[in-house]
Amino acid sequence: MEISRFDAGAAVLDLDDVSLRTVIHKTLQLRGWREPDEVITELPEADPRIRIDARRIDVVLANLISNALRHGAAPVVVRATATPGAVVIEVADHGPGIPDDALPHIFDRFHKADAARTRSEGSGLGLAIARENVRLHHGTLFAANLPEGGAVFTLTLPNRHLQEDPP
Repeated sequence: MEISRFDAGAAVLDLDDVSLRTVIHKTLQLRGWREPDEVITELPEADPRIRIDARRIDVVLANLISNALRHGAAPVVVRATATPGAVVIEVADHGPGIPDDALPHIFDRFHKADAARTRSEGSGLGLAIARENVRLHHGTLFAANLPEGGAVFTLTLPNRHLQEDPP
């Protein structure tokens, strides 16, 4: 259904000013992912407010983290930085990384990086949906392999309304 909404141009954002820390912690909490066993968060000391559709960004983060836990290795590191104009969230794992031949296609619909996974759970749509949700926010989502091993997904969201919560 969600892919059909994207294709029809009917997907819309329900923007709200929310705490960056709250968005990330809520994603972890809703899925029962524990710190520091499964996920390690590295968040800005100040808690910036960001203008996003929190439900859609939750879908993005949940997909990236669950993929990192399933296909990479724990602990998954969720690192966020904020500047006056953008928020960057990285999700990195400690697994083998993404095969070089799969990297250019990782966000394609129905793509599975491992041919042996054709019968595994999942439709191969998660990363395509994640990228579309990011595009709705006028952001970017990139995948790469880390030099020391593991994969990293970098989500960048523009934020003209970035503010810090008062201490």
